[in-house]
Amino acid sequence: MNNNKVDIGQRIKSIRTKKGMTLEEFGALFSAGKGLVSRWERGISTPNPERIKAISKVGDTSVEYILHGTMNEYIESLIDKLQMDLSTDKNLSNAVIPFIVSEVKSIMYSNASSFLNTEQADKKFNETKKYTIESWSDPESLERKILMNLSRELRTRILDTMKYSYKSYYNNNNEETSAEDYLTENSREILERLHSLEDFLDAYFDALRFLDDSKIASKLDSLRDFTKKIDQRIK
Repeated sequence: MNNNKVDIGQRIKSIRTKKGMTLEEFGALFSAGKGLVSRWERGISTPNPERIKAISKVGDTSVEYILHGTMNEYIESLIDKLQMDLSTDKNLSNAVIPFIVSEVKSIMYSNASSFLNTEQADKKFNETKKYTIESWSDPESLERKILMNLSRELRTRILDTMKYSYKSYYNNNNEETSAEDYLTENSREILERLHSLEDFLDAYFDALRFLDDSKIASKLDSLRDFTKKIDQRIK
């Protein structure tokens, strides 16, 4: 992956300013004039490997940090590149790209603390990218994945909404209000929470549309009907 010269320059500048050194004083440590240091810091050019190593020692940091930033910053750059690569992949439906990116991102950030260097991060990223793209490209695997995620998310949202709807409620006078009164008084907010389920369903419909699978569509229709029944009960 190409290193961002501007970001490298900003990290070099940060090391210099934290040391309280002028461009000339800092450059003298590496046999470089202040003009060259200025070019580094502005991202016009980058120091050679020997100077990068020397700068890292002065800054009490690592060469990898100067080149790539923190591990989270490096992972972010990998995810950004993944997004760009997928957007030009003619073999993928645009509808599944956000799900692929989200899954890879989640796995990479959850493992960030275990990476000792960018090589380990690259290895995990490439493995995760390959597996995730394959799983979201295979219709059978995709069907299981989407229905599993959909079922889990709907179950969570419906339970959360119903708990919210039927919990005991205390009004401004600290008097307990019955669930029935609470539903009546707060019907608009409760309905808004339920309607958010439709937005979630629509996103999955978009991802499933290209499969043209009547069985999946039927299952999703039944879930949508279920949310409508809850909606009607509250009304």
